[in-house]
Order: sequence, then C-alpha cells, then structure tokens
Amino acid sequence: MKAIIAKRQQKAKLEEKSEASEDLLNGEFGGNACKIDALEKKQILPKDNERAGDCVFFDASNSKGWWLTLGMAQRQKDIINLFFILKVPGLGTFVNEELPTTSNVEAVKSDVEYRTKSGFCIRCIEPMRKWHISFNGFLVPGQACQPNVQKIGEDSELDSTVKRIPASFDLTWTNYGDYFDFDAECSPESIGRSIALEPWSREMFQKLKSTHQKHYEQFGNLTGIFNIAEYKTPENVKMMSMRDHTITKYRNWSEIRRYIMIIYHLEDGTCIHTSIISMPETVFTHLQFGYVITPDLRKVPVDFINLHLSNIGENKTFPKSFKYSFRAGSLNYNVEVEVKDMVRFKMGLDLKCYVEENMCVFKANGIPGYGFAEVEYRIDPY
Repeated sequence: MKAIIAKRQQKAKLEEKSEASEDLLNGEFGGNACKIDALEKKQILPKDNERAGDCVFFDASNSKGWWLTLGMAQRQKDIINLFFILKVPGLGTFVNEELPTTSNVEAVKSDVEYRTKSGFCIRCIEPMRKWHISFNGFLVPGQACQPNVQKIGEDSELDSTVKRIPASFDLTWTNYGDYFDFDAECSPESIGRSIALEPWSREMFQKLKSTHQKHYEQFGNLTGIFNIAEYKTPENVKMMSMRDHTITKYRNWSEIRRYIMIIYHLEDGTCIHTSIISMPETVFTHLQFGYVITPDLRKVPVDFINLHLSNIGENKTFPKSFKYSFRAGSLNYNVEVEVKDMVRFKMGLDLKCYVEENMCVFKANGIPGYGFAEVEYRIDPY
C-alpha cells in the first residue's frame, strides 16, 4: 500500500489537471495535481451535491499572547459555516456573535469572495502569495459560548445581557514558503499504515474515492489593525499563521467521530501540523497525517505520531496539558503542550458535533512555540 500511494503521488506531481471546478471535486486520494489559479479561486458548488463545500480557514498566533481563528465554509443554499475566535492580550477573548447559537450563517452571494451578512470577508489577492481578511460588525465575549453538548442542533438565543461589541479589522496574509498538498505530499508510510488498519473491500475503496477532499495548507504571516470597541491596536499586529483550503463534493461533519488537529510554529521558524482523526463511517478509524516546514522552508511529511485518540480525551474531557512525539523523515520531535484558553462551539450543517479550539503554548525539542490544538467530538452516536 505504501508503494502504491507513493507511485500515485509521484504521478500527480508530473501532471496538471484542467481548471474546471468539477475536476477538483471529483479527484481521488493521492492522485491529483492542479493549477494554482484553479485551486485558489472560489469554487462553484454543483447543485446536485447537497454536502459540497468550498472551505477556507486561517489560524494565527504570536509570542505576545494573540490568537486568532477564522473558518468560512461556503455551502449550498447561501449558507456559510462560520467560526471566529480572537484572543487579545489584556483585553479578553471574543467570538462572532452567532457562534454561541450556531455556526450556520447567511452568506452574501459572490463569485470571488467568501462573505457573510454579519461582516466577514475573505478574498484571494494573489494565488499562494496574498490573501485579504476583513470584518466590520459585532463580536461577543468568548464566555458566551456555552453550548449544550448533550443536545444536537442550535442552542437557545443569546441572552439579552450579553454585550454585543462593535469591532473591525483589516488583515493581510502573505506566504511563508510553498503550500503543502495533502493529495501529493502526505507520507505514504503514514497513510499506508492508516489504511492497513481497516478491513479491505471494494466498498471501502469506493468510499475512499467518493468522500475525497482536495485539501492543501500553507503557512504565512498575518498582519493588520484591530478595533474592538474603544480599543485600537497602536500598530500592526503580526502573527504567524496557517491557512488551508478544502474543496469537496461531500463534507459531513456528522460522520467525524472525533479528531485532534495540532498546528503551531516555533520561535526558530519551524512550522508544524500533526493530526489524528477517527471517521469510521467514512473509512478511517485512526488516520494520522501531518508535515513540518523547516526554518529553511523545506517540506517534510510526518511519518508517525506517537499519540492515540483512545489515550487522550476519549471521555470528552481534553487535558489542559499533554506531551507527544512524532517523526518526520530524519527529524524527531518531543513536544509539550499547555492550553491557555479554550472556546467550545457546535459545528456542521446538522450541528451534531462540537469543536474545542484550544489556544496553546508549545515546547518542541526545547524550542518555544505557539498555536492551536483543535479538538472535535461527535455528540451522538459517539
């Protein structure tokens, strides 16, 4: 299996597909390469695929105590799955005003922008080099997010005593190295091991194909000015950031049992993503993947993560600190993680699961770092 995956990835790197959205939506795992202009543009969702999605995501953090997360997934019927979290040192943690109730919000129709009626906008300026993020609207304190994680669906309307805070920001994202293509660059060892855990059948491989997602990630610098009520940053805030883009004809959060996605950067310029995910109704009971961007901007896929879902947070109580290790090629890392803050919210069109966005500090091989440990749990069945 490892050899088969490696061969498909090598073939993908030598080919370029056409720019049609349909090609991006109908690709297969380990086998698609695409022109970057086609990847970076906003996609047209096929009307006959009710679970199709065009999803963009940014997170960012720095050593001064700033953390930011913004996810916008364009769905059918002018819906966007939206979540926004901002931690400002000395001021507090804030979320978009809809998040305490739902992550499904109204979109503004656009062929080029991801835009919500509540004031969020994301746009690609130059493929793989520059993006623009802006907001003008209202936020609420992060502690307003107290979802009933025993119940599927929307929570009750926001309490009238919760203060809506006028806020705005204007941010520019610029790349730090090249993008990492999960189809063509994930470790064949890691993916092969994950597939080997499953009972093989024609149906399993058909599911693997039908639920394929085109997914890539890229680290960069996020810079800009924030206004929150009377507070205005005296100068540009600069954070190291990771952005991703997922293009899929089928995204169903309800089929993800749980995952841990750990994304962070170190003070020496290293950037790291390590994830483990369980989605048995789709294919994988325990999928591992990730990559490292070295200080000289080399991309190294993660081959093995010494962390198992059954041993951390399986009872839906995620620890405030933990340790793990992983191997990427000849690189070996021992990592300590400490959670500084957390926001919990429901996610997906059906709101059948919830996410805990953990804002963390890290120490990898003794080098300090900053970022997120994003944790997801399905409500029922778990």
